[in-house]
Amino acid sequence: MNKIVEVRVPDIGNFKDVSVIEICVKTGDAVKAEDPLLTMESDKASIDMPTPVEGVVRELKTRVGDRISKGTLIALIETSLPSAAEQSAAQDVRLVSPSPAATLDVAADIECGMLVLGAGPGGYSAAFRSADLGLKTVLVERYSTLGGVCLNVGCIPSKALLHVTSAMEEALRLVDCGTSFSPPQIDLDKLRAHKNRIVAKLTGGLAGMAKARKVEIVRGYGRFLDAHHMEVELAENGGVKKIIRFDQCIIAAGSSPVSLPFLPADPRIVDSTGALELRFIPQKMLVIGGGIIGLEMASIYSALGARIDIVEMLDGLMPGPDRDAVKIWEKRNSGRFDNVMLKTKTVSVDTRGDGLYARFESVDSATEVPSEPVRYDMILQSAGRAPNGRKINAEKAGVVVDERGFIPVDIQRRTSAPHIFAIGDITGNPMLAHKAVHEGHVAAE
Repeated sequence: MNKIVEVRVPDIGNFKDVSVIEICVKTGDAVKAEDPLLTMESDKASIDMPTPVEGVVRELKTRVGDRISKGTLIALIETSLPSAAEQSAAQDVRLVSPSPAATLDVAADIECGMLVLGAGPGGYSAAFRSADLGLKTVLVERYSTLGGVCLNVGCIPSKALLHVTSAMEEALRLVDCGTSFSPPQIDLDKLRAHKNRIVAKLTGGLAGMAKARKVEIVRGYGRFLDAHHMEVELAENGGVKKIIRFDQCIIAAGSSPVSLPFLPADPRIVDSTGALELRFIPQKMLVIGGGIIGLEMASIYSALGARIDIVEMLDGLMPGPDRDAVKIWEKRNSGRFDNVMLKTKTVSVDTRGDGLYARFESVDSATEVPSEPVRYDMILQSAGRAPNGRKINAEKAGVVVDERGFIPVDIQRRTSAPHIFAIGDITGNPMLAHKAVHEGHVAAE
């Protein structure tokens, strides 16, 4: 059984009379749900309008150059109604999703059209684009500055340190060209201050961009109360909470370093955030995990004078990138490491006054590993990152979270709750900043 569906312009924010700059289909075209129908352009952004249903375009009601607003009739699409069996199956699928709690009858401290949870590269990009498109936007962030893990304790500070150490090592290699330098003298306080200045410059720039767009920033930890309310425990006023009511939400809550349960609590055992604090330069350092983050920090500490051991459970370093590229990296950096123990796992660490004693075990029983505990001055645990999906009470908003903590989304970043979107690390690998930025733009638009 077929029916004709009227396709009208949805709510596109506080815009009217937006210009149509491209028609993406023609009469008689077969289209799928989410295929672009047309492109419209305001003075701030170009936006594709998706097809709401699968079917055949029977008539176009607009053309290039027309001006459209919310409710304008765009096209007539002939679509078939699902059979009784298909409707039953669809109902079964819907029952898999958690049912959101009824909207609470609570007084909100703040109301907004768009709430963005998390101010990393994806989150602030989504918030800025939402504000540009006319929505009153609130950005919830746990750090005292914008930028999330990437700008505060991740990509940016690590690259600042890598730049310094790379320049140091390049200068020392000039001895082969007839130019020699004295061994570098490391002032950790000044090096730390240099890293912090770069972070402050970039995060301060983001604060200015948010202010220019009138994005309201709430500092604290956000958790859903229901499908339209979020409770934020303020970071600067312990115990004080604010309730935010939102029409739509973009979840950009990111990920956290995996914490290995067998490692004891000791200030000499750090994750990537602790390693970036540069508390001291160890004589001997163990890096648990041969991924990009672990090897990045290993390179920094090696250039500063530490001797490094790497332990990795897989049969190669950096499992993601191309193997030929990894071989080039290994050849250039082999001198940094005393031992690279592949197919090996750390099974225990004993903390003593003179150091940290790690015991290792072969994964396949064929790989040789040290039979006795090995002493280290510092241990970096970099065994990956885990999504924060189970830390935000997403189920109270009707948002599905899988067993690993990831939030499934469609191509437009919609979650199981149609007015709530998710982007970045929390939606799956690869956990990369530029991926999150693109997804933030998609979700906002």
